[in-house]
Amino acid sequence: MKFLVPVDFSEITNPLLATVKRISQKHSAVVNLLHVIPPVVYLPYPETLGVSVIDIETLEKIEREKKREAEEKLKALEDYLSPVESEIFIEIGDPADVILEYEDRINPDLIFLGGHRKGLIEKILVGSTTEKVVKHGKVSDFVVKGREVEFKGRIVIAYDFSETAEKAVNFAIEFLKPFNVKVDILHVNEPLEVPLIEKLKSKISKKFKEEKIKLLEEIKERFNSEGINAEIIFKEEKDVVKEITEYVNRNEDVELLIIGSKGLKGFRKLILGSTATKLLSKVEKPILIYKVVEK
Repeated sequence: MKFLVPVDFSEITNPLLATVKRISQKHSAVVNLLHVIPPVVYLPYPETLGVSVIDIETLEKIEREKKREAEEKLKALEDYLSPVESEIFIEIGDPADVILEYEDRINPDLIFLGGHRKGLIEKILVGSTTEKVVKHGKVSDFVVKGREVEFKGRIVIAYDFSETAEKAVNFAIEFLKPFNVKVDILHVNEPLEVPLIEKLKSKISKKFKEEKIKLLEEIKERFNSEGINAEIIFKEEKDVVKEITEYVNRNEDVELLIIGSKGLKGFRKLILGSTATKLLSKVEKPILIYKVVEK
């Protein structure tokens, strides 16, 4: 496998790299470390509205120094990742734009991104760069929020019986096979919103539920047959996002949420479905968004 890992040397870098190293060792992955330096902002003197030769030299000197510092830090991260094979890249530009350019250039299997803690109550929020990359990229994203993923607890897979969810399950089985984890296959069953006689609606709802549980049992057996301990979590709730969010956030031993997301045919940018978009900002745990882009 091939991973693209943008780093900004903030507090999220350590848990991000710890997660990347653990996964890379299990999947024999090559890690591409990328640091993007935002351009130095220059405010010209009002009377000249220009940039002098001295000013240009000063800006170039600042950029060279930033690159030198970044290279030293990236080499230290390479040492930490060893024996995982890695390569470092340093660019100047808008972080989100550069990351998306490298997505096209490198064509990684996964992009690892960091979420940052902000605010007085220390809620974990997704930074603007992370949000842009997730929304506009076509490669699956692993967003690490607050802490590293050790793969010692439970992994929640949100499943809604769609083709995208099925592909996410296939990915999850292969991805999680090397780890000793427990998997919760979480389905939130929404009530039928059709104008039927109440007695008939109840009968149809019961039949649907029975069929869904039967299919979920088959998925559970697929995980178990690969040595992954899986359980079915069946919830009845109208608000799918709220139920998934509460289940993931309130269970301390849940380490990661995996959810599928579908791109729209004919569009270069990936447009996340409303469920994935909302979960990205509401879930306080790491989240892996497996993207299925139509050709």
